[in-house]
Amino acid sequence: MMPIAECRGVVLYSAEDGFLSFTNSPYYGHRHLSSVDLYKVRGVEAARSPIEGTVLEARKLRLMNDYIIVVATGVIGTCVKILHVEPEVEVGDHLAPGDVMGRLVWSPFFNFWTDRHMHVEVRSPEDRLRAKGGYALDPKPLIEKSKMIAEAPTSFRVGQVLDRYTLLRASSPTPLFATPLPLEFGGILFSTEGGLPHYGHGALWSGCKELCASTLELIKGSLSVDFIEGGYIHFVRPEKQAAVNGQEYRGIGLYLSDPHVKLIPRRLGRMSLEVGDEISRDALLSCIM
Repeated sequence: MMPIAECRGVVLYSAEDGFLSFTNSPYYGHRHLSSVDLYKVRGVEAARSPIEGTVLEARKLRLMNDYIIVVATGVIGTCVKILHVEPEVEVGDHLAPGDVMGRLVWSPFFNFWTDRHMHVEVRSPEDRLRAKGGYALDPKPLIEKSKMIAEAPTSFRVGQVLDRYTLLRASSPTPLFATPLPLEFGGILFSTEGGLPHYGHGALWSGCKELCASTLELIKGSLSVDFIEGGYIHFVRPEKQAAVNGQEYRGIGLYLSDPHVKLIPRRLGRMSLEVGDEISRDALLSCIM
C-alpha cells in the first residue's frame, strides 16, 4: 500500500496494483478535492482498507443496494467514510492499510461505464453520512511520488472492446500516478485526469509543487481553472458532444496509474471500434480542449 493523501493528520493509502481518481466523477466531493475513488485491477472484487483504524459502522444503506463502512482513525474529530464495499468486517474490528474488509459492489450511484471501486472521504464522526461535508484532501504524498512524463504518446491502440466502454492503450509507457493522455504547457507535461467532457470538469497533475507564473498563465489561457492545490490544478469544462474518428462518444475517462484511456459510448453497446484499431492523440485531445 502507498500513501496518496493526507487530511488533518489522517493518511489515506492505495494498493500498488490498482488505479485511482480524485476527479473522475460527477459528485460534489470530486469537484472539491474532498474525496478519492480507489479501483482494483478491472475484474478484481476484493476491497482492501485504505486506512488504519477501528470500524465504527458497517452496514447496508437503506432502500438501496449499497453499503457504508465508517472507520475511526484515532485522530480526534475525524473518521473515514467508505462506500460501495459489502463489508466482511464488524464494528470494533481493527484495520490496517491493505487488510481485506469486503468486496466491491455495483452501486446504483454508478453510470453504466463505471468500474467497481470504493469511494473514500475523511469526515467528522458527527457528520459522516451526508453527500457533502468531506474535509479537503492534501495529495502531497502522491505528488511527491509522481514520475514526470518524459514523452507524450502519439497514438493509442484499441486493447479491449466491451458493451460499456473501449479501453485504449498508449504507444508509450504510463508512469506511476500519471495518466496516458498528458497536456503540455510551457514545456511541462501534465497528467490529465477526469471524465471529459461528460462530467464537466477535470484536473491537471504536476510533480512540481510550485509552477512559474508564465506556465500558469498558459494553462489559464487554455482551460477554465477554478482552483489550484499544490501540483493539482482543477478546471471546469462545458459538457458537449465528443467525436473521435468521426464517431460520437460520451467522452473519455482518465485515471491515475491506469495506462488506459476509457472511451465511453453515447449509449450502452454502441461501439464501432475493433481490437487493434489505432486512434491518434489529437483525436482524443478534442474531448478535453
